Amino acid sequence: MTTPEDILATTAWGDLEDAYGSAEDLPGLLQPLLNGETADFAAAMHALTWNLTHQGNLYSATLPAARYVVAVLTDPRTKAGKAAMLSWLNVLVGSAVEFEEFDNEPDADAVREAIPSFYPAVAANFEHTNPMVRVAARRAALTMLDRPGLEHERAAAAPHLLAEPELLTDSEQGVVRAAVAGWEA
Repeated sequence: MTTPEDILATTAWGDLEDAYGSAEDLPGLLQPLLNGETADFAAAMHALTWNLTHQGNLYSATLPAARYVVAVLTDPRTKAGKAAMLSWLNVLVGSAVEFEEFDNEPDADAVREAIPSFYPAVAANFEHTNPMVRVAARRAALTMLDRPGLEHERAAAAPHLLAEPELLTDSEQGVVRAAVAGWEA
């Protein structure tokens, strides 16, 4: 099993780019996602947002960073910050899908291809004890489940997505019900 530390250590970050150029500093910026210290965690989330998905753009370092986030989400040492990381994955997937209509977007193409590998970490949080984590997981899952390669996950996900509608806005409830009904059709 690949650990978060393995991903940080074995990725050639200096060969990758983020919004500011070389991504060689990303391991130090992202490592606090695992330890959950409040100030360091906030800085790590800032790096995910501004360095790797700035204004919806994706970079060569975005996919390895997403793999790190997925590993952190499934690591038993992770105690805090899951809702924020799941929300970032949702934004990432949304950005990758948005770029689907454009040619020559290899970083977005790579993220789209990896979406099925992200899904188990998202689904693992459907029953989390924190309602904010459950909602973030369900939102990310909803974005992912329309992608090729995840059709077989829809039936199992539907009860989770439809659970606790009171945690969603009326608009979100409508989107979830429509998506699930479309899968069943």
